[in-house]
Amino acid sequence: MLRGTLWLGVYIQLIVLPLVVAAIWPGESGGRPFLTQLGVAFGYTGFTVMALEFALIAKIQSVSSAFGQDALLQFHRQMGLVATLLILLHAAILLYSGYPLEWLNPLRPDSPWAMRWGVMSTFTLLLLIGVSSGRKQLRIAYGWWQLTHGLLAELTIVAALVHQVLFAGFSDGTPMRILLAGYGALVLSLRAWFQYVKPYQLWSQPWEVVENIEELGDTRTLVLRPVGHAGFIFEPGQFAWLSTGRTPFQKDRHPISMSSAAYDEPGPPIAFTIKNLGDWSGTVVPALKPGSRVWVDGPYGVFTPDREQGPGYVLVGGGAGITPLYSICRTFAERGDLRPVYLFFASRAEDRLIFRRQLDELQTKMNLHLIYTLESPPAHWTGETGYITAAMLRKHLPPQHHRYQHFLCGPEPMVEAMEVALSEMGVPSNQIHTERFAMV
Repeated sequence: MLRGTLWLGVYIQLIVLPLVVAAIWPGESGGRPFLTQLGVAFGYTGFTVMALEFALIAKIQSVSSAFGQDALLQFHRQMGLVATLLILLHAAILLYSGYPLEWLNPLRPDSPWAMRWGVMSTFTLLLLIGVSSGRKQLRIAYGWWQLTHGLLAELTIVAALVHQVLFAGFSDGTPMRILLAGYGALVLSLRAWFQYVKPYQLWSQPWEVVENIEELGDTRTLVLRPVGHAGFIFEPGQFAWLSTGRTPFQKDRHPISMSSAAYDEPGPPIAFTIKNLGDWSGTVVPALKPGSRVWVDGPYGVFTPDREQGPGYVLVGGGAGITPLYSICRTFAERGDLRPVYLFFASRAEDRLIFRRQLDELQTKMNLHLIYTLESPPAHWTGETGYITAAMLRKHLPPQHHRYQHFLCGPEPMVEAMEVALSEMGVPSNQIHTERFAMV
């Protein structure tokens, strides 16, 4: 909690800093009308938010461990929309204050280059938001979206920085130019670290496929062992970024939860369970043979009972969301942890219940209570049917469950519905932990 508060304080201060510097060293901005000053302030604030978005979603473990990847991704999306709103307000207010509307046409010969760069930055930002929001509708593969998302974001930042420098005003003074150069250096250094330095480090720490196991629900489990190094330890429920390219410098990286038990010492093989979603997971993963090289960057995330101690645990999973929950259960069994665990697992059909046989066996090794529910049950099915609801939770959970820790993982609509249901059932928000399947 303290680390998260400190990071949040730094984030807010970095957003406010350009406005403070501009107020102390206004450069040529003195004497401008208040409305014009406000429009410029919106522009600087929007740019700062966009620049800090790079640091926000960068794979920095100290940041991830302070907030959790799920919270960071949600905050990233929300702040992206905030930055877009600020940039649009910036343009609208300055046009209302007297800037020529014709300048918005970058093809006009008399349009200043400063405006052309500003229009380009705004256009690429709107394109970035549109592609991200409509990725599924546009049927853009995750790998292509990941590549274009990064390129559009970088182009947006660079164009906005050039726009600010060329327009002068607040940025004509030395302190503001130094500050803007600092933000540009931050973006470039993060890009260099995670696209060049970090992959170079991973290159010397390859992993090798030991098994490629076909599971229920059109899912496969990759069992990997470290080659020439000790590997790493992880906490149950965490994830890592996998790359199956010839080198770790390829940008096609995928966040996958570990499905094996966590151990206190590095060295044992680690398993990742991957559902076929039609692109990388449906073509590349099934083709991996024993001996194939894989690059693993991790562990990440705070979706783990190791950091949230309680007298018992309630786990709610949907579809492939069972993966980190299965890792939690396996770890409890390996450790001989006898605290009660209630696992609710929702799936479309019986043959899509990933790890069903393994979970049934775990009931003999730990204090595990399994509740399966199917959207389309067969005629012989005697378990629960339909979606997981508050009524279903009340039916199976003990009265003291509000003192337990609750972990939710699966599609975003399911997770959001469960958050509401548990809150209405009296579970404190700090005892509800989430992991959504929504990278965009």
